[in-house]
Amino acid sequence: MKRFNKIKAVFSCLVLLIIMTGCNKHNMLSQHTDADSKATGNSVVKADTMNTEMRFAMEREAVLNRVKDIYRVVKADYMSHGGVYETEFYDRSYCSKSWNKLLLSVRQKEERTNTLFFEINPWSMTNDTGTMITFDEFEVSSLSFEPRPKASVSFVVCDGDIFIPACIDLVYEDGRWVIDNFYNQRYMLDVRNSMWQYISQNISYM
Repeated sequence: MKRFNKIKAVFSCLVLLIIMTGCNKHNMLSQHTDADSKATGNSVVKADTMNTEMRFAMEREAVLNRVKDIYRVVKADYMSHGGVYETEFYDRSYCSKSWNKLLLSVRQKEERTNTLFFEINPWSMTNDTGTMITFDEFEVSSLSFEPRPKASVSFVVCDGDIFIPACIDLVYEDGRWVIDNFYNQRYMLDVRNSMWQYISQNISYM
């Protein structure tokens, strides 16, 4: 009987030892799995961050090149003719539908009231003609994708020895970046806002 009890006690110890060993292995496996999950999660976060940064860098370059190409055409016109005379071409070719719709309302009011919208030429940032305008120091000052892709580019208009800080807003429309507003930062002029003010003015018919 005593021998049987000893065997029973040894067997119980073996069972307990097996259970404890299994628990330790399970805990080690669980810790290893958690570590792998955290490592994988961190990798995904890093990959997403890298993809976002790469997307911003590529789009920033695309916006910058687009604006430089537009103003290269404008500059060539000035060099060839001493001034831009066909700004309507630029508006139709390089500006948003919203901008052109607002500009059309301005033109219609000018005709209807026999008045003029006295503001700068947004393409040259001046009212003068016959001057040699150049553009320099282009820089993407802001870029966002939500809720709609839009960007801002600052640059300097060089009118002889006069330097005019300027800025444009762009939106992504029909598969390309187009200009949506112009700012003359020397005179703190928001051209779109000035057009809205002109349209809303109660002007007597001439």
